[in-house]
Amino acid sequence: MKLVSVDKLIPGMVVSENVYTLDDRLVLPKDTVLDQKDIERIKSYSLYNIFVEEEMKPVGTGAKKPEGPLATPSYAEKIRNTEEFIIFKQHIEDYSEQLEESFRMLANDSIPLDVEKLTEPVYHLFVEAGGTAGIFDMLHNLRDNSDAVFMHSLNVSLISNTLATWMKLPEEKIQVATAAGLLHDIGKMLVPSELLNKKQELTEYEQRAMNEHVIKGYELVKDKNIDSHIKNTILMHHELRDGSGFPLHLKNEKIDEIASIVTVANVYDNLTSRRIYREPVCPFAVLEQFEKNGLDKYEPNAIMTFMGNIVNTFIANRVKLSNGQVGEIIFINPDHLSKPTVKCGDEFVDLAHNKGLSITAVI
Repeated sequence: MKLVSVDKLIPGMVVSENVYTLDDRLVLPKDTVLDQKDIERIKSYSLYNIFVEEEMKPVGTGAKKPEGPLATPSYAEKIRNTEEFIIFKQHIEDYSEQLEESFRMLANDSIPLDVEKLTEPVYHLFVEAGGTAGIFDMLHNLRDNSDAVFMHSLNVSLISNTLATWMKLPEEKIQVATAAGLLHDIGKMLVPSELLNKKQELTEYEQRAMNEHVIKGYELVKDKNIDSHIKNTILMHHELRDGSGFPLHLKNEKIDEIASIVTVANVYDNLTSRRIYREPVCPFAVLEQFEKNGLDKYEPNAIMTFMGNIVNTFIANRVKLSNGQVGEIIFINPDHLSKPTVKCGDEFVDLAHNKGLSITAVI
């Protein structure tokens, strides 16, 4: 066995260890006899070296290559290997660290609350993602990050901006929604760190203490010279139209319009992101929840606009079904947004007419 640079790989070399990407996805299995397509596949994942056997074999012998829908990189895999995504990922992680420091200083009242300066990185991220058309391609491939505050705040800001844009709101309100999404969880800086960093699901008592972040955040900004919608969002982003939210159990139009936008963004990002104590929820499971009770709990225009647009960002994505089949989304059913049509090999599976089937993962 020897370590060989990918630039020196030639057909006939035998892989001596499973080849994985930097984020632990299998590229090629052990004992694969490399052909030119294998070598190009390895290079496409920006790998530097792999282990191969000392002896070579004729091309066409050895481990069986993947066949069917898994034989080529998925849409998501292609996105994760673009230079744009690599840069975006690095920058959003850098901005997350900067935001943590800014929030900490704001909580200590050691710097003024400059909304324009805080949101500036969000607009840089939009440019790097290619605007609203590309932002969800980026965000959907960042779901392994378990940070519960700072990365989440950036994500919610980006989603709130996109949703407000989809709703065709005036530019001024889009900017306010962007800032409100970024600041909505600032009260968590005043919550005990052991709650924020707990590796298990919170107890009922701990959850009540965590819920106080909305009051603490509002108290922190209520006397600041910032837009009242931002203040209201910090207080109201867990309020629901049926009165089941907190802290004031507000209903319907009593909930701030910008807070209603951030609420949808907050719920979607929170559920579809990995957390320390749980795996991410499949986006289509979240959409199914929205279809069932969205109009009761969320502002109708916000939730309907969100669902009607977010599903289209999954066109061409590879998904796994509850029966183990793998295929690509080719059509969105307008009457059943969480149940698209999936092409599995030569078979077209319309989930709207296969009640027992559902999408369990985007891969």
